[in-house]
Amino acid sequence: MGDHDRLVVDYTLLESSKSNLRDIRRVFEGITDHRDDISDIWGHESIAGEMKNFVNNWDNYRRELVDNVQDLGKQVETALKSFQKQDLDLKNASEKKHGKNGGK
Repeated sequence: MGDHDRLVVDYTLLESSKSNLRDIRRVFEGITDHRDDISDIWGHESIAGEMKNFVNNWDNYRRELVDNVQDLGKQVETALKSFQKQDLDLKNASEKKHGKNGGK
């Protein structure tokens, strides 16, 4: 069986993806609402009102984005654990079939 017949899983990539998604989630969760802090700089009430609408919409979309990033992180973690378990199961089956030293 050649290399083209094998599934190669990049554990480093999966681990870093899991970590990056966790960091992204934390950043989005940590964003605070500064709307009230800067409302005076918008001047006219109509502009301030539109900015409040924008911030409210952004808050809703940000929460949805956080949920999606968290779900994706869980999926990556599940995939990583599944591949690691499969590797261990295959290793154990191979050792059982061929002996610990690879002999027959």
